[in-house]
Amino acid sequence: MKNSFRTFFEKATGHAAYDYQERLACGEPSEGKRPNQGGPCVSRLIDVPTGLGKTAAVVMAWLWNRIALNRPDWPRRLVYCLPMRTLVEQTRDNVQVWIDRLCQASVGLELSQNARSELTWLREHSPIVLMGGEELNRAKREWDIHPEKPAILIGTQDMLLSRALNRGYGMSRFRWPMHFALLNNDCLWILDETQLMGSGVETSAQFAAFRSRFSIIGPCATWWMSATLDFNRLKTVDYSFEAADGNRKLLQLTAEEREYHLVAGRLGAHKKIAKAKMSLDRDSKKEVLHYSKKLAEWILKKHRPNKLTLVILNRVNRAQEVFCQIESQMEKAKANDSSVESPDLALIHSRFCSQDRKQYERKLNAPQNLICVATQAVEAGMDLDADLLVTELAPWSSLVQRFGRCNRHGIHKNSRIFWINLEFRDDKAAAPYSLEELKDSRRVLDKLQGKDANPATLASIKIEEPTIIRPVIRWKDVLDLFDTTPDLAGNDLDVSRYIRDGQDNDANVFWREFEEEKEAENQPKPTRKEFCSVSIFQLQDFLKKAKAKAYAWDVLDGKWKEAETVIPGGVYMLSAGAGGYPTRLGWTGDPKDKVTCCPPSDLSADAPESTGENSTSFLGVPVTLEQHTNNVGRETSRLVQSLSLGKWESVFSQVAQWHDVGKAHPEFQGMLRKGIGEETAPKELLAKSGTTPKGRYKPKYFRHELLSALAWFYNNSVNPNGESINLIAYLIASHHGKIRLSIRSLPEEEPPPKFKGKRIARGVVEDETMPAIQFGNIDLPEFTIDLSLMEMGDPQQSWLARMLALRDALGPFRLAFLETVFRAADMIASQSEGEETNQNDKS
Repeated sequence: MKNSFRTFFEKATGHAAYDYQERLACGEPSEGKRPNQGGPCVSRLIDVPTGLGKTAAVVMAWLWNRIALNRPDWPRRLVYCLPMRTLVEQTRDNVQVWIDRLCQASVGLELSQNARSELTWLREHSPIVLMGGEELNRAKREWDIHPEKPAILIGTQDMLLSRALNRGYGMSRFRWPMHFALLNNDCLWILDETQLMGSGVETSAQFAAFRSRFSIIGPCATWWMSATLDFNRLKTVDYSFEAADGNRKLLQLTAEEREYHLVAGRLGAHKKIAKAKMSLDRDSKKEVLHYSKKLAEWILKKHRPNKLTLVILNRVNRAQEVFCQIESQMEKAKANDSSVESPDLALIHSRFCSQDRKQYERKLNAPQNLICVATQAVEAGMDLDADLLVTELAPWSSLVQRFGRCNRHGIHKNSRIFWINLEFRDDKAAAPYSLEELKDSRRVLDKLQGKDANPATLASIKIEEPTIIRPVIRWKDVLDLFDTTPDLAGNDLDVSRYIRDGQDNDANVFWREFEEEKEAENQPKPTRKEFCSVSIFQLQDFLKKAKAKAYAWDVLDGKWKEAETVIPGGVYMLSAGAGGYPTRLGWTGDPKDKVTCCPPSDLSADAPESTGENSTSFLGVPVTLEQHTNNVGRETSRLVQSLSLGKWESVFSQVAQWHDVGKAHPEFQGMLRKGIGEETAPKELLAKSGTTPKGRYKPKYFRHELLSALAWFYNNSVNPNGESINLIAYLIASHHGKIRLSIRSLPEEEPPPKFKGKRIARGVVEDETMPAIQFGNIDLPEFTIDLSLMEMGDPQQSWLARMLALRDALGPFRLAFLETVFRAADMIASQSEGEETNQNDKS
């Protein structure tokens, strides 16, 4: 690699790197020379003013070290975490452009063959957006079955932190452990705009501590990015930022860098600040309407032709009302004088479906004569350069970020900022902020009257943030969360308090066209473009007001059923007839506002996954158990070598051989043969079949992987307590994510009459006789199924006791990673079998 980081950076981004960007990627200069061999990947706080390319800095640092230099001490996965959805797609688009440019320039950059190969993989499979909903692009949807490959993941804190906590929002619960593993091993976390993340900051600090203290596979580090983050937020019960690696890893601009003309121009940008004449002292509907009319009229007078005016309001309903008032007044002006040239108009907030939000974001990408009315959704991360900024009073850290959207590049001479005073009397009216926060900001703004609100001026202003007691996750909680089995009532541990502050929790809703309950039951799973993020409190109020039902997916019955309650991170289907969402305005919660649903052609073809579902067993043509076992063995061996997991090579070899032995169950074989036709079915034991036969097979909820684990235990009954024996059993049982730490009967699960009174779990019945099983290296005599390990308390026999000991011995991060590696091998083998079938059909 002969070229420098600066050349690499410029080829990707189209502009020169700042010194701090090079220092981040290459380490501090030594004896006047820049080391292009890269720098160490350690946890950092990046405190750089807005508008100076922090996103490019961190992404290019990772691409340089992990891809260009192939440094093994840099993680395979870059996890870019943002506080809100509006920032995710903008970041995704930038990263995609940078990767494309590097691919095109890779030969000229003299990158190695391995680096070029990795870049090509990234171009086809990254960046991966995690925002809930079905990703229709298969290459990016199935990122989790390629643990050996580099990946760039970009998502909201809700989606990413919930996955790191093993309770992934908006995804199949059976895939939770895979995302938990891949986001806690071999990854670099970037937390951007941390001042908006609430309790997510403390959670990220705790996980930085856990990953450094407990067993993981591959390097891990965390970078926090903010110009306004209080250091004390990163001093938690288990983590001290100053103690990390023996010193404070703080990246800031040097005095020389601040004097560089491009930097100095931004830091000293002209943007005079003044107090607006209007104010708001009540949050009643009447007062908001009057305020919105006056504000709309004033904005239209202040707006300059061919410029961007940005209006930031603290609540979605006020933003919608002001948007409507501006629109109405422009229409009246046009009706009175058709020669009037009205500015374009955009509305940006977090309560849009992504497909509807894009209509306005396109206008922001090239703002020509535009008035944009927005909420906090634009106050951070969005590369906006407004001539006029109008903002409601907000906490100081938020105002600093909002001011950064005005004259962002420092090239305008007469940019203006106006702030609107809010004189509320209680915290409820001031929400989502507190009266105390608004009071502190008001005091500072009064002193800034007539001055330039640029980064150089604001850097000297410090407001002590109010002390907020936030919940802090502990290691014991992580251990408890490792078990993904719901409780007896079907509920899961609630992790929302570790992700966002209490009043800031959302659910995801989508709408479908149906009238009858039966029509709702079998709707396909939602796609990402359908999801709208809604406060759970607003959703609850809406359901009462509209007398509507919210439907949640029942993993046991495999259908959409009426939800008894709504919870943070939940996914809920609403009938289009319930209303609440006009395309033009986004979520209003008004039943009178009609909904336009996605056309059927844009929907997923599949239903969400259920407990008894076995779709991967139906490929179109038969695959014998021996063939599939051999294919999985080859894929497992490949991943073990790629990931340097030779320590567990013999374990994985046994898991591959035994993982599908339970499919030899006569009922399962009968089901597979029906999917082909008894006449054409091969005589050998089957692993895969043709089309899914109609109706459920019996016994209900049957999980072949549990029977496979029991067969393994039976075969090794002479040595039941060795660690490798239990690890192999766990990896066998968990390879579909449905059998893990706990084994128990499901609701309404009863054994057949002839086994009345016997134990049953996931369709596996105690005392049933399994016929002899012979294929490949497996030669198992007839045996009687023993479910005594369901009983808790006996450390020699209990499944739970064995698996808890295994979890504690290996650590939850490492055990989940081994689990994920084998699941990935099984999925890749199944996919290749299906693709081979399709190729044969075409030929």
